[in-house]
Amino acid sequence: MNKLINWGGRVFAGALLCGSMMLGTASAEEAPAIDGMEAFREAISAPVQNPKQVFRQDLQFFVPALRAELGMTGYTKGHNLQITGGVEVVFIGDDGKTSDWKIPFFLDQKKKEMTIYFKPDKKWFKFQTPTLAAAAADGIATPDEQNVEEIISSVKSVTVLRETDAQRTMLVQLDNDKMADLIANYSNQNPPDKGTADDPEVHNTFMSCLEQGMRRANVWYVWTVDKSTWQTITMSYNLSSVVQETARVALEQPHTWPKELDDILTRIAYYSDMKSYTISLNNDAKKLVVLPEEAKTAEKVEDLFEDSTVTVTVPAK
Repeated sequence: MNKLINWGGRVFAGALLCGSMMLGTASAEEAPAIDGMEAFREAISAPVQNPKQVFRQDLQFFVPALRAELGMTGYTKGHNLQITGGVEVVFIGDDGKTSDWKIPFFLDQKKKEMTIYFKPDKKWFKFQTPTLAAAAADGIATPDEQNVEEIISSVKSVTVLRETDAQRTMLVQLDNDKMADLIANYSNQNPPDKGTADDPEVHNTFMSCLEQGMRRANVWYVWTVDKSTWQTITMSYNLSSVVQETARVALEQPHTWPKELDDILTRIAYYSDMKSYTISLNNDAKKLVVLPEEAKTAEKVEDLFEDSTVTVTVPAK
């Protein structure tokens, strides 16, 4: 189970990062109907009128005998990001007993510095990671011309589902090969660093499976933007294909997985469901994004997943 938690932790960290990268920016002056790619380019590249935003992000994962949910509320301002939330996991064993645990967390990112506070059991810990901080900063920043072209190149097609004076809703179909190339480039430019992946073999195996899985996947999302501020109103991703294909790639590797992990991978490969949903909140929701008082004295650790002092107690029912 601890090995599964470590693997899951890596996915959890990636999900945290996705929470910041899925916010996208948008804008455009009132114009007659335009085709999908032009509408998308306009939305991606226009400067945001108000660089502040409060959002709610939910990531839900289901597979027989296991359900996991990552829920978080975040606040962005310029290149800074704060997120508060929690991970909840429910697992049903072969004996029918249910195990569940909740892990609250708080993320504080300022440009190239990021600190993640988390409470796996009765005590708060914190760790810092420059790699995730840099990626998060890039994700919430207004894209420059080069970034816009990279984003456009990763999109296969766009359909404008709804256009009003106030909003635009688009169905965006991603180019799986281009997305896989971006994953490979990111992995090459950001090798395992202390705090996020002390085990290079595990990290590289995971990233390789993710890249190959993405090449097989069918990924799309529905994005609604506010045409007065060009910020995200809602964004909905269907990620089931990505996790299923990634698990299938892992099962095909010339590697003998522990039986427990092999069973989980098989379930994910054929029976899993994973979806993400983002919604913009009113500015007064920022008061929800506060570092818990007891977390201010958190013990510093050097690695999020491997540090022997960090344990998760899973109560059985």
